[in-house]
Amino acid sequence: MKKEEKEIRIGKHFHFDKNFWSCPIRLGVLDLYQIGELCCERGFKVDRHEQSVYEITYVISGNGFSYTDGEKIPLTKGDILINSVGHWHAMEAAETDIFRYAYIGFLFSEEEGEGLGDGAAAGLKKRYDEKPWRLLKNQSDIFLPFMQCIDEFYTQTLYSRRMIRNYCEAIVIMAIRGTDSTQKVPSHTSQRPQSDRPAVYAAIRYVEENIFTIGTIQKMAQDLGYSYTYLSHLFRAQTGTTLQNYIHLKKIERSVQLLRYGGLSITQVAAMLNYESVQTFSKSFRTIMGIAPTQYIRMDSDGGQAAAPLPEGSPEQPGRKE
Repeated sequence: MKKEEKEIRIGKHFHFDKNFWSCPIRLGVLDLYQIGELCCERGFKVDRHEQSVYEITYVISGNGFSYTDGEKIPLTKGDILINSVGHWHAMEAAETDIFRYAYIGFLFSEEEGEGLGDGAAAGLKKRYDEKPWRLLKNQSDIFLPFMQCIDEFYTQTLYSRRMIRNYCEAIVIMAIRGTDSTQKVPSHTSQRPQSDRPAVYAAIRYVEENIFTIGTIQKMAQDLGYSYTYLSHLFRAQTGTTLQNYIHLKKIERSVQLLRYGGLSITQVAAMLNYESVQTFSKSFRTIMGIAPTQYIRMDSDGGQAAAPLPEGSPEQPGRKE
């Protein structure tokens, strides 16, 4: 979109917008034209405009609609919308609740320079040009790169430019990679492979990649192609902790990031990580962090030193003995 073509009507609760239309920022394989976050009232509209850049929108909360070339696309929390260049686009908040979303506008650099490797920009551009728009559901993993990138623009501390580049490239790659329906968790038909280590690494990777949607350990074992008993016993033998404890630890680690960078309430974070209740989340948080989430928020806002997660149950290198 072009700045002069975009009319944002009154109805914003807050709007952080950094745009560089006259002089885009070169970030590896990307030229960044705009990044921001908008929280708006019910019925708020961004008027119809022609896309002059690629745009990725992540819905943080609420419900709304996107219109691409006249086609109405319902949006809800956790959705990613990808819009390509050269199409007509508009946004509208639903009448039911407040609508909050983050967005990034960019083009691919003609001269890649130091980046992801030869042909990376051309390959990404080809994928983004395949369709006028794409909608991806339940993509909460992209929330933190968005918020951390925006935070770097706010703070402008040492190496912020490098961090902004890393986050922007991560957002662009994560979004288009999420459209690849061929990506599946590898299945292991043998219950006892030549090495036990791949099963443990597969479990760790599964937890990391599905932290917002992870269900039971039985479902996890099924997805990975192992029996529940085999995977549970193997994980504990190799790491010294149970799979359930590890999942709790990784959820709380992610909650710390969400509370620090996401501008979310404790209730929203608990819901985002699929806790049964705020009380259940708070109890787990206190067990691992040593303080309540409310205390953590106060300490972080005051610049204090919050307690670190307990080291037990963080098997980044399975089988390693200290």
